Amino acid sequence: MSSEDDLDDIKNLNDILKSFVDISKITKTKITRLTAPGENYGSLMLKLDVTLKSDENSESDLHLVAKKIPPSELFRENFNIQVTFQNEVAMYQTVVPILQSFQRDYGVKNVFNCVPRFYGARINLDGGKQVDTDAVLILENLFANGYTNINRLQGFDLESIKLVLKDLAEFHAVPLALKLKRPEVFERDIKKYCNDFIFNKEFHTIFWKPTKSILLEKKELAPIVDKIKLICQADKPAVREPFATLTHADLWCNNSMQKFGPDGSALENKLIDWQFLSYGSPASDFLFLVLTSSETNILVNHFDELMQFYHTHFVKTLEDLQCDSIPFSLLKFIEEIKNECVFEIGHAIQFILFIVTAKKRDEELKLPEESDRLVETVSQQGKEKVWFILEDFEKRGWL
Repeated sequence: MSSEDDLDDIKNLNDILKSFVDISKITKTKITRLTAPGENYGSLMLKLDVTLKSDENSESDLHLVAKKIPPSELFRENFNIQVTFQNEVAMYQTVVPILQSFQRDYGVKNVFNCVPRFYGARINLDGGKQVDTDAVLILENLFANGYTNINRLQGFDLESIKLVLKDLAEFHAVPLALKLKRPEVFERDIKKYCNDFIFNKEFHTIFWKPTKSILLEKKELAPIVDKIKLICQADKPAVREPFATLTHADLWCNNSMQKFGPDGSALENKLIDWQFLSYGSPASDFLFLVLTSSETNILVNHFDELMQFYHTHFVKTLEDLQCDSIPFSLLKFIEEIKNECVFEIGHAIQFILFIVTAKKRDEELKLPEESDRLVETVSQQGKEKVWFILEDFEKRGWL
């Protein structure tokens, strides 16, 4: 087992960067922790600053981040790094270039570009197939380039969620078009990097009791608590065609970053953390993002508008790539959303209650031993958002 100091180091860094940077111009590199211990269980994030000297002897800094496997053996196992780390590397190294090349072949000028710039990766030093502590993925430092995460407790306003949904629609539609136009390329070069991620059944057991307690605080929900229990314990539904495409499978506000103008308006968006890249319904990403990460008033007043907005950009992207959009009508997309509710509603409401809007604690709870105390972490804001979602979706007939 490697030490923490080993994980903070990047051996043979220039070998990774040489395909993207003129390494003869590198005069200095500085590596520091980007996140504090315990902030990011799925990986170790390092800040990498590279100083370059130009031919005119002036210096400039290249601001990067390095993503490494988590220090904890437990989290390496839980996050299945032998699969997820390699698949995330493939997203940047292989999938994105294929999608961009496909779009250019059809005359698209503004190709899919809502991911950080890639600066190289490896899974080990020995050239084998096993991910080890020398594995590293190097990307542009979005924070240094003016991007930031929104406040998760507040959520996206209407303008910002639309910006993210426009990019999400393109991300879903381009690989779907590739699947339709060049199925052999999609199967051979893209689909093999998709996870078949299965949620740990213990998760459902740990979180159901406090979830039920919160639901029963709202007397109007009492008649459907048993129905919600089944949803919270459900497996992901089987993949359905023709909508099935690449999905992010973990897209919420903390896994996207935005650049804002002087007036506070959202200008650009980047989607990050692709380790759970999957093959499934675009409706699953749509639901999880909008439910977990929009302001509650957006759900109350604009949910139908967001469905239509996303769908408009999804269909336009398909048509730009000369695909027949008739099989992908708005009514059929809404049916996709309804079908995905069997899993994503449970996924989203528990994520809202215990992660997105949860109160910070001085000490982490020990699970499953202290699962009863999870109720203490839930905010009133989170409760009211979840209550609204369940009442609204029950009225729609989607539960």
